[in-house]
Amino acid sequence: MKKSIRPPDNWQDFESLCKKLFGEIWVCPYTIKKNGRLGQSQAGVDVYGKPKGQQDYWGIQCKGKDNYLDKKLTKKEIDEELLKARSFEPGLITYIFATTATKDVVIEEYVRVKDRDSVANNGFEIPLYCWEDIADLIEENRDTFNWYVNNFQFREQYGVEILFDASGSDRLKPKFQKSIVKRELRPVPKYSAEINEVLLKITRTDYPKFDIVSLLNKQTNHGWCAIDLLIVNIGNKVIEDWKIWLTFSSSEVSSIYDAFQAHFLDKEALKWRTTWVYKESNRILYKPLNNSSLIQKDHKALKCHCYPSLQFNFHKGSLAAVS
Repeated sequence: MKKSIRPPDNWQDFESLCKKLFGEIWVCPYTIKKNGRLGQSQAGVDVYGKPKGQQDYWGIQCKGKDNYLDKKLTKKEIDEELLKARSFEPGLITYIFATTATKDVVIEEYVRVKDRDSVANNGFEIPLYCWEDIADLIEENRDTFNWYVNNFQFREQYGVEILFDASGSDRLKPKFQKSIVKRELRPVPKYSAEINEVLLKITRTDYPKFDIVSLLNKQTNHGWCAIDLLIVNIGNKVIEDWKIWLTFSSSEVSSIYDAFQAHFLDKEALKWRTTWVYKESNRILYKPLNNSSLIQKDHKALKCHCYPSLQFNFHKGSLAAVS
């Protein structure tokens, strides 16, 4: 059964699980507490309490990880939290690292050494519980098992996370240089004469700032920027019939661009389209190919282009909710 026990979908739920689980283990379900509130300094302690029969406090640092990105607990994180935990008042006798990350022999050895050195200097003990350890404890403590597995874990939850730019940057940084070589547009065999005529018309009239002839000849206007979005289902329900709108204000961008708009006048090609640009309202619509579902932990990638008025940061309010 333990292989089917999955970690919570977010760090808030993981803190709640640790409070419930260790409250049962320590036999102090009514006195174990979460430390402070969001935004306050917590001295490295998310949950604290006194196990039955103990006079000193025990603390827990809850490290929830995004499992679909396979993130691990790091030595730097451990050192930073240990330093903060030494300022917790009154002093702790035991300081537990609980994480949804999977077991890692390097990190386990590192924590054992830290534990030995801390105890030798009259400091607190430092146990480490990775997700496999926590899953075992959930099985062994029936109140928590029934609360988490039978009720909490499989409660229907919809959740979506939007990530800008896989590199972690949330800014557009155009080079603001423009070097375009204009060449004669010759008919491409796979396109009809009607399509080529439309391409020429768009080049001459509709896109004065972005030369489609140059685009087809692989010339680059460095003022244009690409935006990469990653849409991730972080809930435990399949999301059906969904789409996403990306909306810019007129002060953020001068224009948005669909590099292949004209090509999709072809009805046969139209069914392969996922991205639609609405220049008049500065909006971009993404619809998954064939209206495909977004299953749990799955993700979809979107790339679009805009011509920024100036360098700007992405804001959550600029992104419409997935519907």
